[in-house]
Amino acid sequence: MKKHWMIIFAAMLFILSGCQEENSVKSNDAVKEKQKNEKETVLSESSFFKPTSRKEINHVHGIGYPGNQEELFVATHVGPLIYLDGTWYEAKANNNDYMGFQAVSDGFYSSGHPGEGSDLPNPLGLIKSTDRGKTLEQLGFQGESDFHYLAVGYETHSIYAVNQQKNSKMEIGVYYSEDASEWNQVQLKGTPDQINGIFAHPTDENVVAVTSPTGLYLSKDQGQSFSRLTEEIAITSMTFLKDRILYATQGETNQLVSLKNGEESLISMPDEIKGEIDYLTVNPQSENEMSFHTTEGSLFLTKDAGESWDVLIEQNKINEMK
Repeated sequence: MKKHWMIIFAAMLFILSGCQEENSVKSNDAVKEKQKNEKETVLSESSFFKPTSRKEINHVHGIGYPGNQEELFVATHVGPLIYLDGTWYEAKANNNDYMGFQAVSDGFYSSGHPGEGSDLPNPLGLIKSTDRGKTLEQLGFQGESDFHYLAVGYETHSIYAVNQQKNSKMEIGVYYSEDASEWNQVQLKGTPDQINGIFAHPTDENVVAVTSPTGLYLSKDQGQSFSRLTEEIAITSMTFLKDRILYATQGETNQLVSLKNGEESLISMPDEIKGEIDYLTVNPQSENEMSFHTTEGSLFLTKDAGESWDVLIEQNKINEMK
């Protein structure tokens, strides 16, 4: 299933769709204390995760490092998987279809559909977890919206949501909120007709970027207006770093490019990449550790800024790393 997505702007915004999984949602001091304890638990000792028996991963909807952990979180159609030190872990419950997955400093935001046997509302609306998905906080739109495309600032937690169908607070379009309570529609002036991604700056709530078949565009006014940062080239994904932008290009060969102060430099790549790079992330604890996923279902990881790469998943099949 190809995850490269497109937004077409004309008189209105229309977006293509698709996807669904389990457990509890509460919000009080006791639950928050449990969330804190679970977050601080070593993954191998977690009561909520176990080493996975899965051999394949299909329909990845996002990757990242939630909660400033060293753990690479992969949001899939049938629940989360976490990669750490050569071992893959799966959740024992709450195996929801986490669409629009966004890692942040204290956990993750997402949308999507409940897992099999779950009593959660369908669609999930906007949710947040601070304990690897063990408990989910409902932030709104439960039972009415599935946000396939979200962008959330890693430190600011400012939210950009692409809304596909009218709901109780939004028309069709892109909306911004600082805390998921008040939502303002984003104008997106200066963007091209086709956009394939939206990305929030980790520390500056005013900065947001969009990728497109014609380049990378940047806004400094919360998405009201944009200017192009790159030459006219197809860009499929990106991520903000402290002092630069890392983005993925699509062409005869797919490439990772680092952009700093207007200067571009290439990142060394794995020998063979099939498909476009649809998800890209960098470990906030170490910028030398980065990972990307492709539309052909492969996941690559480097811990030395691209000098060497491990293939964690190869065309949907998990590689044994130990």
